[in-house]
Amino acid sequence: MTLKANGQKLSYTPDLLLGNRSYAYMHNVNYHFNSYLRINNLILFDTEYANDKENIFFIRNTLSYSVSKKISLNAAVGVKNPGKFFGLFAQYRTIGSDYSLSYSMGTTYQCTFTLEQSIAFEYTPNITERLDGYFHVLAIVNLEPGNYQRGLQQVRLGLKQQRLNYGLALNLDQWNNNEKQLYNTGIFIKHNF
Repeated sequence: MTLKANGQKLSYTPDLLLGNRSYAYMHNVNYHFNSYLRINNLILFDTEYANDKENIFFIRNTLSYSVSKKISLNAAVGVKNPGKFFGLFAQYRTIGSDYSLSYSMGTTYQCTFTLEQSIAFEYTPNITERLDGYFHVLAIVNLEPGNYQRGLQQVRLGLKQQRLNYGLALNLDQWNNNEKQLYNTGIFIKHNF
């Protein structure tokens, strides 16, 4: 008797942050066509409580081709403050039993070309049989010659119970050589469907 098992083709991961400046909703939707080809939809909405002057939005759709188990090539299109963009980048990713590390580098075009780099690290050490610690950091930077165009950092520190993560959160955003900066601290909840 033979039983064919397929891995999970579709995943949805919403993340909600209730902070001092704003509330932020972010999600990742991944669909794997096969072991080499997948698409990803990333959406971020950051909405201020008091007014709408500093709202942040980001929508990106990415087509990813795995060259090897750890390296992929990606093409992305999307829209963000202040308009549409596209990007091409390579990504290195390694995953262990309680950690993951990802680094990507490439170019993004929105009015002008920038060098974009990002690093994401996640660590989930075991605390008890049903409870893990949760530490996640994400940093992205867009550089032009002589200009730090855009940067963001997100830090999450908390607990993980099966597919649910929750705890403390910090979001930092910068634009135009740090002329404009936004901070948001609070609590987050994230679920992996």
